[in-house]
Amino acid sequence: MKKLGKILKKIFIVIFRVLPLRRAVIFESHPDLSDNSYALYQELLRRGIQKRYHLYWMKTFHSGEVPELPEGVSVFENEPGGLAETMRRTYILNTSKYIIDCNSFVYKRRKGQIRIHLGHGMPVKIDLDYSRRFGDCDEYLVLSEFWKEIYTKQILVPEQKLCYLGYPRNDVLVNPPACPVWEKAVADYSRVILWMPTYRQHRRHMEGAMANEYPYGMPCIHDREEMEAFHRVLCEKNILVLFRPHPVQELSLFRDSALTHISIADDSYLERFQMTLYELLAKSGGLITDYSSVYFDYLLTDQPVALTIEDREEYFQHFALAFPEYKAYIKGSYIENTEDLIQFIWDTAEGIDTSRPERLRAKEMFHSYVDGRSAERIADMLETEYGL
Repeated sequence: MKKLGKILKKIFIVIFRVLPLRRAVIFESHPDLSDNSYALYQELLRRGIQKRYHLYWMKTFHSGEVPELPEGVSVFENEPGGLAETMRRTYILNTSKYIIDCNSFVYKRRKGQIRIHLGHGMPVKIDLDYSRRFGDCDEYLVLSEFWKEIYTKQILVPEQKLCYLGYPRNDVLVNPPACPVWEKAVADYSRVILWMPTYRQHRRHMEGAMANEYPYGMPCIHDREEMEAFHRVLCEKNILVLFRPHPVQELSLFRDSALTHISIADDSYLERFQMTLYELLAKSGGLITDYSSVYFDYLLTDQPVALTIEDREEYFQHFALAFPEYKAYIKGSYIENTEDLIQFIWDTAEGIDTSRPERLRAKEMFHSYVDGRSAERIADMLETEYGL
């Protein structure tokens, strides 16, 4: 039966590729309906594209619920479960005129298709094996011309493909909407800081984990005593830390701890408050991160940034560093131990932000646009240059 399905798929691919390309647009993101693709999708909806084109969202997560979608918008399974779903996916991928992707690479199937790769983050670290599989695209979005050499020399994107219009997902960081349910929930805290680390221990592949383990998933916190010291200063300064772990981070020990001023801000947390991750970033009063691409985006908020880099030497034995030297480019409060982390909380509570001048210079270097209108610019480009 499986062999027959493969034969039928090949036959239908041949048939679908002689059909005219349809007025249809495919969107892809991770998670589904998120990130740069979703921000651009919303801008295109405001322009009424769904009245002229059929829009498809590639659905990768079987367990994820699909929200109610406007007329003219539907989903298809990226990992189809049967012959009918497989044929539908094949039809959509081979007959849609436009492809908008930002995480998984959705390759063109035939001549005449237009593909805009929006990216999912400027790199501190680079997985060259993954990044170089981007495939043929008409535009590859990056934040500014600063990134030209990194993308052309390391990732091997042709220079003429690079597009410097800014990330659509970052528009909300400049123009944050009201989030009344969440704002009411955190009103009693003096400040909310979001902690977004890169994972070190993968819960499904522990054999490939880094040697320098952090039992709570929080870099620079090595044991319960250090966690309690960190939590005490949060209580004293009445600061709430929203810990946003990487989706594959092992968290069993953290979840067993009773911490009144630290909460896990996973997807269920966002759903409870009807927020997106970038709306939460926009509303926060500080960020703790390390080697994550969120650093570059967060520069747009002009809020304090702490960088937990105690394990950078080991980390960049596992991953390629995008820059000649981390500290020469990535600016913020460098955190090498728990004492540094506690000092950052004290300083932030007192309004002390010594790294701000360097961050402002970094923002100017890394971003061509800081006006919160990147989705508009990309939609304009699609209309004027690609006939959308």
